[in-house]
Amino acid sequence: MLLRRFVSFWLFPLLGAALIWTLPELSPVLAGWLLLGVLTWTLLEYLFHRYVFHWIPRNRAVRLFMAKLHLRHHGAPREPSQILVRPWYSLPISAVLFAGVALAAGWTAAVGVMLGVWAGFLYYEAVHYRIHLSKRSGGLLGVQRRWHFYHHFVDDHFCYGVTSPLWDWVLGTYKTLGVDGGRDAT
Repeated sequence: MLLRRFVSFWLFPLLGAALIWTLPELSPVLAGWLLLGVLTWTLLEYLFHRYVFHWIPRNRAVRLFMAKLHLRHHGAPREPSQILVRPWYSLPISAVLFAGVALAAGWTAAVGVMLGVWAGFLYYEAVHYRIHLSKRSGGLLGVQRRWHFYHHFVDDHFCYGVTSPLWDWVLGTYKTLGVDGGRDAT
């Protein structure tokens, strides 16, 4: 059961290793593409959470799909089966992103960007899981928990970034939170 629940944590490293093997050589340029991939992940995390996961479409079938995709998570935030992203969602998005980068900037760029995106994604998965299922509240995880719980339990129009507030800050959905999780937020 755990192998299935945490499939991303073995699937994406295996895919990443396979992509690295396709490169003729490892160059320092790859590190730059990888960093761009991590930054790209933070933007994808924000955009998907804000504009896709919280979209409520008029079409009933699409609305039910969206509820299954994310809104059930808001309804049952401590349910383990509602916390992690299923591969049948993340793999097609990865394929489209990889193809787009490969066409625009080449194979090495696509490999580097995907490695960074997947590293960011796996960090997101680990943080999101820990935020919802652990009791720890100190350090960076505690700050991430306050932002995310503000989004969940106070106002879901703010704090879309789970791992980073960068795009919330840039795009106007940042909230400065007090230590109580936002009840005295400014």
